[in-house]
Amino acid sequence: MSALAVVRPRPAAGPDVGAPSARGPRAAAPAATGRVRLAVAVSVLALGAGALFGAVALNASAAQAAVTARRLEGEVRAAERHHADLLVDVAELEDPARIRARALELGMIPAPAARHLVLRRAIAADGAPDPVLPGVADPLKPVLTQER
Repeated sequence: MSALAVVRPRPAAGPDVGAPSARGPRAAAPAATGRVRLAVAVSVLALGAGALFGAVALNASAAQAAVTARRLEGEVRAAERHHADLLVDVAELEDPARIRARALELGMIPAPAARHLVLRRAIAADGAPDPVLPGVADPLKPVLTQER
């Protein structure tokens, strides 16, 4: 192999010879351009159809979600009504008069009057002995009441 470039001679273009040879390569170019245009048109149509299908699918999905939301809101309202009914039932069951009547029906008797044991213990002055326990002084009382 050699590093020399091969140069091919160009045919001389005459008025009679140039027209058909120039027309041959140009005739192929519009066919290739037509194919490209067709491919672009098909691609644009496919993209438009895909976008339209996506929009319809999204709209259908949104409509389905709205129906589901409406159904769930109805269930929530029903659950809230049930909860309110249960609160009323609990309030009726907690009524002291009803509890007393039910206890009497079961044979229970009221408790006797309650008695309370009251312890009297005077708090001694700071540092003074406790009157209940003579001779015992609270060691913390003088410390807690000192002015600082």
